[in-house]
Amino acid sequence: MVNDVIGDARERILQTFPERQIYLRSGGEVSYYNLSTRLQLIVVSAIGVMALWCVLTIINLVFGINPIRPASEEVKRVEAKYERMLADSQAKQKKSQDLLAEQRASFETMAANLEAKHQTLTRIVGTDVLPSAATETAVQYADAQIVMAPTVRDTAERVARRRAIATTDIATGLPIDNSLTSLDDTQNAILISAEAELLDRIDLNRALIEQADMDIDSVLKEGTGGKGGLFIPIDGGVDVPTGEFQPRVTAIQARLLENEALEEALASMPLGHPVERETVMTSDFGVRSDPFNGRPTFHAGLDFIGGSMSPIVATAPGVVRFVGRNGGYGRSVEIDHGHGFTTRYAHLKKTFVKRGQKVEKGERIGGMGSTGRSTATHLHYEVHFQGRAFDPQKFLEAGQHVQ
Repeated sequence: MVNDVIGDARERILQTFPERQIYLRSGGEVSYYNLSTRLQLIVVSAIGVMALWCVLTIINLVFGINPIRPASEEVKRVEAKYERMLADSQAKQKKSQDLLAEQRASFETMAANLEAKHQTLTRIVGTDVLPSAATETAVQYADAQIVMAPTVRDTAERVARRRAIATTDIATGLPIDNSLTSLDDTQNAILISAEAELLDRIDLNRALIEQADMDIDSVLKEGTGGKGGLFIPIDGGVDVPTGEFQPRVTAIQARLLENEALEEALASMPLGHPVERETVMTSDFGVRSDPFNGRPTFHAGLDFIGGSMSPIVATAPGVVRFVGRNGGYGRSVEIDHGHGFTTRYAHLKKTFVKRGQKVEKGERIGGMGSTGRSTATHLHYEVHFQGRAFDPQKFLEAGQHVQ
């Protein structure tokens, strides 16, 4: 049966596309070409395929229908799906950017506060006013105990030594919150320690000044540490954070200025010994019998005996304001130490300084002698404050607690 069907189809094809000849005549000659059934089928099939392709293309252009691709509704559904996914991704990206910006702003604010604290603590702890392992202060203290209690005579008000500072709640949303909180606690601990040490130093400095029987306010008024001027803010600067930290820092800064003034005053006070070698004091400050006529007289200084040319040294840094002979004082040297303090070294055999020369504490200025109104080789030593003579013995006692 199959063979019959195939045979019938073959016969129909042969009837439809029998073998044909094409004759061509050119230049009086005739030639022909055979068109076999197979060739005719190939040509017709190719033409049919091309015609079908053209028809489908025209239909697609006219009606937008393409049987080869999926339906337009499916395409639209897929496009809508991807658009939603894209919108979700963009929303998540914006949310992440906003969160990052918020965390960055919070972190920058906290970092600015910590940096401001750090700068403030650096100024407080790193200043020469407070002692540290790496620096030496202008005045060093011996191990001997102070012979007076500063709290008895010191009536200046003191800020309470608060041992706690409210810890800042650091919450930037970042993993480093714990580290920032720890850093803030460390800074507060340093501030507390600095405040306690600073107040101790102030009390000690005031005690030393009063040990010399000096009025603290009068001494400080002679200083040159006044500061002032208009407040001109600097654009872009980091302000010290407000809250519990700011008033604490303000109080300490005030104490720093007070201690700085006290340190400068102590540095100007003649607390050293005027004779570099061992010596004996033979005459006190005050009323005594005159060695020449035995009559009562006021002795404005101390007398120390020693060998000829025993080294006489400056008892504090200063500027030489007089060198030469001065009546009964004989050959003498006078030094201006600032803060209203001056010292006089009399009856010298020789002098080694000139007027206007700057001298340091312990620097040799002359040799012991017996010039002027003197009975033997010795040094007459005076201490003046605001033009008035004070007992040098008080300064020597205070100087025993200062190296």
